[in-house]
Amino acid sequence: MSQNRVDWGVLRGAIGVFAVCLLVGVGLLAASAYFREEMAADFHNHQARFLEVSRKYLAVDDEERIIERTYPEFVALFESGILGQEHRLSWIETLTKAGDRIRLPEIGYRINSQSVYTPDFPVMLGAFDINVSEMTLDLGLLHEGDLFKLLDALDESAEGLYTVSYCEANRVTASGSGTDRPLIAANCRLNWFTVDLKGARKLSL
Repeated sequence: MSQNRVDWGVLRGAIGVFAVCLLVGVGLLAASAYFREEMAADFHNHQARFLEVSRKYLAVDDEERIIERTYPEFVALFESGILGQEHRLSWIETLTKAGDRIRLPEIGYRINSQSVYTPDFPVMLGAFDINVSEMTLDLGLLHEGDLFKLLDALDESAEGLYTVSYCEANRVTASGSGTDRPLIAANCRLNWFTVDLKGARKLSL
């Protein structure tokens, strides 16, 4: 009966090669897993940056469309005296010309200093203020229709937005003759409104 002999020298060499291959394989697996995680992290970072840039681009694009659509309206409101600083000279010129055209016997006015207007209801104004200037009119009229003609002239020609907060008219009993003497005395209060930025900054084109 023959006994098989094991060549331990050869076997040790094969085991050594196998161990080295196993270590190399494990290292490659670990390196590939690390590389995959790094690549996944880079992908997510780049994707997040791309989405953020895309969001900002779309936001800018939306803002450009909004500006393109609303800028003509802003210019119209600004030039009409509703936005920005009040146009007192326009009010006075229109008032004077209308008085001459209607041939009012008497016309007087006073304009108080501008102040911030607080509405009776909540309004979200953000960075803006509603400003108001009160104008008092003392008028001598030939008949009631002259008052409406004067207010119509302000509506058509004066730059700005106003409301009539108070108006009272009384017949005048005066001696003398003449077609140009007032038959009605009217006292009215007008509130002129403008919208502008809060603080020292002012709206401009």
